[in-house]
Amino acid sequence: MGKVRVGVIGVGNMGRHHVKSYAALKHICDLVGIYDIDKKKSIDFARGYGIEEFSSPDDLMDNVDAISIVTPTTTHFEIARKALEKGLDVLIEKPITSTVEEAKKLLKLAKDKERILQVGHIERFNPAVMELPEILRGQRIIAVSMDRMGPFDPRIEDTDVVQDLMIHDIDIMRSILPQSVREIQSFGRVVRSSNGHVDFAVANLLLEDDIIVSLTASRVTNKKVRRLTITTMAAYIELDYLERRITISHKGGYASLDHFSEYHQENKVERVFSSDEEPLRNQLAHFIGCIQEGTKPIITGNDGLEALRISMDIQKNIKKNLSYENTEEAMSR
Repeated sequence: MGKVRVGVIGVGNMGRHHVKSYAALKHICDLVGIYDIDKKKSIDFARGYGIEEFSSPDDLMDNVDAISIVTPTTTHFEIARKALEKGLDVLIEKPITSTVEEAKKLLKLAKDKERILQVGHIERFNPAVMELPEILRGQRIIAVSMDRMGPFDPRIEDTDVVQDLMIHDIDIMRSILPQSVREIQSFGRVVRSSNGHVDFAVANLLLEDDIIVSLTASRVTNKKVRRLTITTMAAYIELDYLERRITISHKGGYASLDHFSEYHQENKVERVFSSDEEPLRNQLAHFIGCIQEGTKPIITGNDGLEALRISMDIQKNIKKNLSYENTEEAMSR
């Protein structure tokens, strides 16, 4: 198969990055055009890249082989359904849909049409994250902790912090831990969102084999933090997503200082991965490669479905524990 003709639906903040990345991948794809509900914005943006601005999603779909859907979550299902029915391969930004039932319908449709349905859990294409399976090979995991925090962004109005941020770490968790979830306990606070969405959430999950996973997500923290730590029987592993650095502290021997005390000698290994590797570009190149070679993507529609399912279980648990006063106080600010 030659170059894949691609288009992007939705050119907000993330959609613009899709366009930029596709344009940089011109050796494997032809960026045909874009569609956005904001006509002026999309016309100006299309002109800057020398591509066509289409009058409707249908018109764009009729002129491409594959599509990126980078629109509000509530619109994902209908746009993706239409694209799959037209025989297009689809990359849909996370979360895959608004409901589990919608996601199931898309999976069935993609299977029936023999089309690729890839979900944009971009963090899996971070060079440091891609090294984790090899690092964890043969390791017995005891516990995992994930922190994804940053300042408030008033542009995000259609979802809470669980599906905005925490869902990334839910997907990473599933990629490194095949064990099923036995128990969830989660809490959240509405802090800045005027629509009652939770802005700070903590979830503790107990997996099979008694593995403990702690997830923290915040969009009201005045520092951007993206961190993963893994405690195994033999090592302590720290991953910084932003710096693309993995530090591994192995068990060392003990050396005596005197007759009354000892110190633990630690063996540390640090790996830093190239900052030139853009996760989004890696993700889109993988999408195009799967189309050209007829192979299964790293992140399938089923991965998106399962991440959504767990995120919704966390949301339900938060709602049960969230006080009415907490929500009313935030919405009155």
